[in-house]
Amino acid sequence: MKKKFVPILLFMAVLFTLFSGVGQAASTPVVPKLYLNDQLLKPYDDPQIVNNYTLVPIRVVSENMGYEVNWSASTKTVTIHNGQNEIILTIDNNIALVNNQQVQMDMSAKLQKGRTTMIPVRFVSEQLGLTVKWEQTSQSVFLYNAAPEDPSTNPVETSTITSIQYDSNFGIIINYEGKMGTLKPFKLDSPKRIVIDFPNTVYSDVLSSQFMGAETRIPVTDNPYISMFRYSVFSTNPATARLVLDLNTDTDADTAIQDNGAGVLTIGLTDPATTPPGDPTPPPVTTDPGTKVYNVVIDAGHGGTDPGAKSINGRWEKEVNLSLSLKVKALLDKEKYIKPLLSRPEDKFVTLADRVTFAKNNKADIFISIHANSNPTSSVTGTETYYTRDSSKALANIVHKHLVKGTGLKDRGVKYGNLHVTRETTMPAILLETGFLSNKGDSDVLYSDAAQNKMAAEIVAGIKEYLKLS
Repeated sequence: MKKKFVPILLFMAVLFTLFSGVGQAASTPVVPKLYLNDQLLKPYDDPQIVNNYTLVPIRVVSENMGYEVNWSASTKTVTIHNGQNEIILTIDNNIALVNNQQVQMDMSAKLQKGRTTMIPVRFVSEQLGLTVKWEQTSQSVFLYNAAPEDPSTNPVETSTITSIQYDSNFGIIINYEGKMGTLKPFKLDSPKRIVIDFPNTVYSDVLSSQFMGAETRIPVTDNPYISMFRYSVFSTNPATARLVLDLNTDTDADTAIQDNGAGVLTIGLTDPATTPPGDPTPPPVTTDPGTKVYNVVIDAGHGGTDPGAKSINGRWEKEVNLSLSLKVKALLDKEKYIKPLLSRPEDKFVTLADRVTFAKNNKADIFISIHANSNPTSSVTGTETYYTRDSSKALANIVHKHLVKGTGLKDRGVKYGNLHVTRETTMPAILLETGFLSNKGDSDVLYSDAAQNKMAAEIVAGIKEYLKLS
């Protein structure tokens, strides 16, 4: 009896050991390995497998993949952006926002030990353009991004932003050097904003030195759509600059981007319901001399507390705009079939909406807004004219031809511009940029009384030619 009992005890001891080992193996979680382009990653916190889905610490995305990651403790959301796509994940919520579109996930993001955000690696990676492969035998996740192109065979065209400024008529004006790539604005909520990323773009040393912390913020007080615009470095590899337009909470807006091809980019904001350029518009003014008097609104840009651009000699744009407008009116007063009307007859502030209302209430036949230009680069010079609606293009072409003759400055052409006073008016309407106050030669011309008289005479000649009164 004693001899049989000893082997049984030995058998039970071995069996207990085997089951104990199995129990420990079952309770120990498998830690998957994570590879990026075949390089093993060693994150600070281990990846996990939860319900057959691999979750990785968010720091893997920011530190190893180079994506921008922002965490909001108040809303428990994490935002991931790679310069083209944006993903917003909420802890324990399987609905993600991908470029502001709701997408359902099989596994939600998790908060580990109250401090580490764990995200589903396959979903996030594939949304950001990576290839994901799972190897069962080694319990490994392999991530691959697109192989970089050889710059010697296909060089990347880059650009440098030299200035970003706001103009109440034009919107955001960006000056740059080099070749600007394609821009694809996208909207985000909470708060409402429009984001524009500039691929392969850096800031000039002067502009970079002005950054206040992570970004530069410029408040806007006289625009119905935006309350602020912000710009920052979004990515250094690849080089990407970012512009964010913070929308007013009770409005919506779309962007209209215009590149004049000479290093100036204009980003205007429009009401989404606005009729796009190219749609049917009223025909140009037709004339019947002797039976009709034409109401012509001359709009002196800026005024009062809105001085406009500052000239290189320290004077303000509002001054030259009003002076030239008064000279144009004085000449038009002598015309039998033209009644000139000034939207700003003195140095006072007039809103853009009030200028438009003034033209409509006076049943204006044409509307001409007079401005002067400015650029951080003092060598930029010339005269240009803007229109928005097709019905205004003929007026723009004719008056611009005369204006260039009057200024004697470089002809910068007739251009489409999404401007409030040329967009919201209903009659043919144009905006004249007589010259650049930032250029000494242009500024000397614009503040010259004799030159203003010549410009006024040519503007009047253009108006008369358009109305077939010459």
